[in-house]
Amino acid sequence: MAELPELERERKKLNQLFVGQRFRAISLLKESWANVSIEQLQQGLVGRQLLYVERRAKGIVFHLDDGRRLLLTVGNGALFHTATAADEESGIHENTETIAVNGNTAIQPQLRVSFDQGRWDVTGARTLSLQWLSAKEMDDIAKEWGLEPLSRNLNAALFQNRFAKRRTALRTALTNQAIIAGISPAIADEICFRAGIVPTVKTETLSSSDWEAIYNSMVQWLQEAIEQPEIISYAVSGRQGETCSKCRTKLSDAVISGKVAVYCSSCQHEHAPEAVGTHG
Repeated sequence: MAELPELERERKKLNQLFVGQRFRAISLLKESWANVSIEQLQQGLVGRQLLYVERRAKGIVFHLDDGRRLLLTVGNGALFHTATAADEESGIHENTETIAVNGNTAIQPQLRVSFDQGRWDVTGARTLSLQWLSAKEMDDIAKEWGLEPLSRNLNAALFQNRFAKRRTALRTALTNQAIIAGISPAIADEICFRAGIVPTVKTETLSSSDWEAIYNSMVQWLQEAIEQPEIISYAVSGRQGETCSKCRTKLSDAVISGKVAVYCSSCQHEHAPEAVGTHG
């Protein structure tokens, strides 16, 4: 799935550019990606006003003026492209059925949403799901997700309490979407690295100081990643066999719940070496 920081950046951009505008068209490369037909999408969406856009877990939710929601989830590799009316008039982005990606041959977007003053395209996603929902249907889906990691209602103590009854590896717990929403295995590895705790440690052995370090590391890493340019910088994730950016030790890896976790055996231990910042 596309990572939380990427989706959060895109949410902000959509709110800045298109809130208050009306939907003028929608196209989907494969109808099977939607929970309704393309005709139903067009009939229900075109002419409706966009009130605001939010990110829930790893999905982008468009809120419409008739109370309905449009929920988009995309897999790895997804690229987002925005063209305003000014871009199209200046020739920067012509209003065609294809789009040039990274200067390569033009391709047809997997999803295109057109507004009064511009359009938004999605390309390159390995998977894509678009759901046209009532408010209740959206709420029912959201009930399956845990708290947002950057929620104002979350602090270190509440964060620790969410994991109180868990008896599993830390990395497995962090990626449980029913506990905290939107944390992927890659992000979990980064959180553990920043906190100085190995991802294999059992949650029941962690102290309050450990959980505080994990929580603060999560908040700090996510906030920094959201503020980064387009590409997320990883310290350990996907870098098994390379050297640690801190101590130059060769990074180690372990299989946790069927997926490879990467960590530094020198910088990370079973307990946090020291407090990491203060949040909440």
